[in-house]
Amino acid sequence: MVAIRPSELPRFTSRDCLAKRAILIFGPDEGGIRIRADQIIMSFAGQTSDSLERLDFDAEALNGDPGKLMDEAQAFSMFSARRLITISGAGKLSKAIWSLVLETHGLETPILFLADELAKNAPIRVAFEQHESAAAIACYPASRSEIQALIEDRVKASGLSITAAASAALCDLVGSDLGLTDREIEKLILYCHGRVAIEVDDVATMLVDTSELGPAEAIDRAFEGKLEEVESATLRCFAEGIAPSGLIAMALGHAGLLRRLAMASGNMEAAFRAERIFFKRQDRIRIQQKLWPMDQLGRAIDILAQTQAQMRKTPAIEETVTVRALWSIALASRRR
Repeated sequence: MVAIRPSELPRFTSRDCLAKRAILIFGPDEGGIRIRADQIIMSFAGQTSDSLERLDFDAEALNGDPGKLMDEAQAFSMFSARRLITISGAGKLSKAIWSLVLETHGLETPILFLADELAKNAPIRVAFEQHESAAAIACYPASRSEIQALIEDRVKASGLSITAAASAALCDLVGSDLGLTDREIEKLILYCHGRVAIEVDDVATMLVDTSELGPAEAIDRAFEGKLEEVESATLRCFAEGIAPSGLIAMALGHAGLLRRLAMASGNMEAAFRAERIFFKRQDRIRIQQKLWPMDQLGRAIDILAQTQAQMRKTPAIEETVTVRALWSIALASRRR
């Protein structure tokens, strides 16, 4: 069997794939398919990606011209020493076409077959899983450990580090979507260029940049004392797939930001620049500074920390306790 298991993916996409000339990547996780395909393409390209000629085809188009794929796979490239072919919608590709690829010995051009979810008994899946010169990679929604591994690998490769709180918040916010995770990490790395570590506030800032009603909006409304608006903003976060644990982690990070600003001495503008506070949020942060003196921020942090502990004990009601925690923050800000 040549079905690549998740634990084998790092080695296969970086090295073992070079021994295969027909690779099927399939599943319901479109982002995961794109990432695996890109990893394999980079492995074939090596250090000189400009010398790799890529040809992209659609399965339906190839069905209308059955001989085209093999003609291209066996053709000599005038512009590059190496070629690679990708076929999208491969689940709809005629068996006569893909079976000929598997039966042809000595094929020089690697071909990536990209497909949506395939049943276990789908002919193309069975054939690629069983053929010794081919391979099949199933891409299903990633586990939390896979998401965390992707975050850590990408951040480490960039020369940065990421705090545990920031990593946990990002994991919760992106869910099981590898493609979304990859895009968010790329944005965070660019945003934090020149820094030592990615903090939880950086995660919040980048989300505010892309969504006016993101998790930071619910947190801001709580710390601004907007009690009547907290629940609707928080429930909107849950509806968008944001986990309660991620929201509370970000709220803790936000409380920490306000405490650091309260402790800062000298030029407050310099403190804002040092914290890299997104310009669209600066006015709101200034308002919250006035509402939250140093002695009260400890109370806010205690509320959020206790909420985290309660959520771990009673995960079935984590949405309810998250709303109540942000209500408590809003009420505390009003008492000032």
